[in-house]
Amino acid sequence: MASKVNLKGSWKLSEFIPADSENNEWQTNGDSIIYEKHLTPDKFAWFKYDKKNEKLLGMGGGSYSIANGQYIEDIKFFYPPGSSELGQSIPFDYQMKDGIWYHTGYAKVMDMDAETGEIIAIDSNKIEEKWSKIEQDGSNDQSLLGTWKLDKYLDENQKDFVEYPGFVDYIKMITPTHFTWVYYNNEGDEIYAAGSGTYGYKDNQYSENIRMIYPGNSGQLGSNIKFTSSINSGKWKHAGYIPSITVDDETGQEKRDSTFIDEIWVRAGE
Repeated sequence: MASKVNLKGSWKLSEFIPADSENNEWQTNGDSIIYEKHLTPDKFAWFKYDKKNEKLLGMGGGSYSIANGQYIEDIKFFYPPGSSELGQSIPFDYQMKDGIWYHTGYAKVMDMDAETGEIIAIDSNKIEEKWSKIEQDGSNDQSLLGTWKLDKYLDENQKDFVEYPGFVDYIKMITPTHFTWVYYNNEGDEIYAAGSGTYGYKDNQYSENIRMIYPGNSGQLGSNIKFTSSINSGKWKHAGYIPSITVDDETGQEKRDSTFIDEIWVRAGE
């Protein structure tokens, strides 16, 4: 039965039918586009990224469930801001065929009723997609799998670990092949920053290969960042130097440097 299908892991979009398509023909994205979806046991995140121009074209995520033969996404964050999808629960009919994950659903288009001032559904966009699994090579330690929430952080200018305010969520999703982190306002409509790529984890050595970064022009895209790493009492601590670009206020010239980050993560919901 469909409800027993395991969707956990990382997927890449292979084909889609645009919502405004008149002939319902399947289409593909160009080679410069990365379009991926990453699922842990109960969280998901997808993004569309133009790697040639280092530009995030779209992103969404939140929690998901599988019930009554449907795959259901509850949207907790979305980019670009101002989209109708944020806050929606979107059910998809889905099936697995020859290793391809097909799903079809409808996202509501919301707008304000001129008479009542209420936000109502005025239309819907059909979503039809085919996803193919990104295969794992088995080289990574599996103990990081799941969704983590940033608990505290320390940077070079601080002596004590600092917690984020309650309206900020900073999560990192780890699948067998990929990591994806998102830093967003959980009370508003803004993704502050995000990143994704492949990773390595073995013998307490954790590294990230950056394949998507937002905002752009950070100097991180394409980098391999190595971290010291440890997990104790359910807390994952990692520290390392990440590339950074700063701009001189007087000359406007860019300076490439690195920034030290020291973070403590806990399992989301724990």
